[in-house]
Amino acid sequence: MTGPFRGTYLSHLAHVCGDQRKVAELTGTPKELLDPLVREIVHFRESGQDIWELAAAAAGQTLAASGARPDLVVYASENDPDVTGSLARITDRLRLNSVNHLALAGRDCGNLAPAVEVASALLAGKGHRSVLLLLADRARTGRRVMASGLSVFSDGAAACLVTAEPTTAARQLRLDAVASSTAVRAADSSAEATLLSTVALAARSITAVLDEAGATRHDFAHAVLPNYRPTAQQFLMAALKLQRERLLPGPVTEIGHCFSADVLITLQQHLEAGTLLSGTRVLAGVSGPHTWSTLALTRIP
Repeated sequence: MTGPFRGTYLSHLAHVCGDQRKVAELTGTPKELLDPLVREIVHFRESGQDIWELAAAAAGQTLAASGARPDLVVYASENDPDVTGSLARITDRLRLNSVNHLALAGRDCGNLAPAVEVASALLAGKGHRSVLLLLADRARTGRRVMASGLSVFSDGAAACLVTAEPTTAARQLRLDAVASSTAVRAADSSAEATLLSTVALAARSITAVLDEAGATRHDFAHAVLPNYRPTAQQFLMAALKLQRERLLPGPVTEIGHCFSADVLITLQQHLEAGTLLSGTRVLAGVSGPHTWSTLALTRIP
């Protein structure tokens, strides 16, 4: 393939989450909306730490495992009320005081894709050697349940090292392609209309990423989706013409939906469990309110 993602690698994935809580303990949500979440999501994670503290904790794991000193920090958070201050606190705690840093937001739970694209482009165009990528969020007060009813928001963070060359990590991922599609909807769209729009966006995104990667659906052994209700994930797999048995499940019932960190958490767990064998290809989807992005990844070595 061609483009900025050739030779971009994700390694030393790490994450932290808040304390486990039962979805059944949530109050203020209509019973008809909460009941399926109690059955399918079961637990969510709640933290008293600030968002930047969650990010720094996950980043600390990545740096300790890699032994690297990145020359750029990319921080993605949708709900951090003080991004500038948070970046200063994060880099100070990690003793990266002189390292360049930047933040991005705007795609909510879909922020992984633009964060990886930015990191990859800067590796290719600015001569950076390694980028510390951080994704962190906490649910806003009174907004634990997704408006669509697809999941329950959890507090947590994920981190990884993005490099132009493979690292010494025993298990890492090569990023082969990324593609996104966007369609802004009316704010009062129904849950059904939102789901149908999401399917259409995802279909376009997958078609584009397969074209960019020079591959077909059959070349990918697995698919990873956000931590939505399992029935919703199975619906999406069918709607996107992906074999349901290829779905690589995330820890939905253990941690709920950790915003843009979901996919990295799922990939980390399966890398560590040995589920992803060398050479295995994965399609990973991430979704925001008006976007869907698909990442094509290959496990190496």
